[in-house]
Amino acid sequence: MKIWPSSWLRIVGATAIIASGLCCQAGASSTDGAHKPFILGYSAGFLTDPFQALLVNFMMQSAKVAGIKTLPLTNANGDAGKQIADVHNLISEGAQGLIVVPTDSEAIIPAVKFAAKRKVPVVAIDTGPSGGKVAMIVRADNYRMAAEDCELLGKALGGRGSVLLLMGDQASLNGRDRANGFRDCVKKDFGAIKINAQPMYWKSDKCTSAAQTVVSTTPGLGAIYMSSDVVCLAGVLNVLKSAGKLKKAGVPGHIYLYGIDGSPFALTKIREGWVDATVSQPLELYVKYGLQYLQAAVDGKTFSAGPTDHDSHIVDFNGNLMDLLPATVVTKGNVDSKSLWGNEVKE
Repeated sequence: MKIWPSSWLRIVGATAIIASGLCCQAGASSTDGAHKPFILGYSAGFLTDPFQALLVNFMMQSAKVAGIKTLPLTNANGDAGKQIADVHNLISEGAQGLIVVPTDSEAIIPAVKFAAKRKVPVVAIDTGPSGGKVAMIVRADNYRMAAEDCELLGKALGGRGSVLLLMGDQASLNGRDRANGFRDCVKKDFGAIKINAQPMYWKSDKCTSAAQTVVSTTPGLGAIYMSSDVVCLAGVLNVLKSAGKLKKAGVPGHIYLYGIDGSPFALTKIREGWVDATVSQPLELYVKYGLQYLQAAVDGKTFSAGPTDHDSHIVDFNGNLMDLLPATVVTKGNVDSKSLWGNEVKE
């Protein structure tokens, strides 16, 4: 993996705001005085894709630039029980603030409650807990991301046809939002489109097997929507190629492909004409606002629902506040933008 200097400079510049004062949103309480120093612990749910690896890299380096001490990273590797143990261990090792990327929105609740009991602020990134108390959940509006894919896909199909929906794990908030946003949009705007929803649990082999079954048994399949192009795209392309159904955009018989995440591989396939669009995760904003919210929470600040000063909206989610950050729809027209995280790494 390579980090391009331009992206690093952008994130360092954004993170430097932490040292000069909170600028997150109108709903934050404010007090004068210097920021409190603290020790940061980072609990990753998994590091099996380039987005999560890059997120960790930027987050830890940006924390150091901001003068925040860090503990060694923990990685639950998809094991919810291990992540609970990781949070306990980080706190016992002296963490005074935590960044957590939950592997399971329900299973992480005991760890969140433990941190609250120990008065250790938690900011959840990318996905959030379904309960407990955190200072803030910082994530893209996954429901809207799915709806944006739906709008493009529905128009491409002319409002009718059959679509394969490859769903992420419904135990995770992102999995539910990325499925429901798509379903609700189809129901509202494209009622003649038939959805064949198949679970893939964020696993590449599940994506491939589901795609194999549906592609081979659905002669009129018009499109495939992937809840994660990181997880699914390679397998889906292989299935279509093996079935003799892989055709570029604009060629008769092309099966439209849409996704979420914006992986380097997905961007390459958009350039080549095999993939129609994806929605890119706002990695730089996760780093910038994740650290700002955590520093503010350590300083004793609190937040409230409402519009922010960075083109997002804070909403209530099961008793926690969640900042829903904007994401970028990526097509052939903007696929080379340097602001996309998928252009920060080489395949």
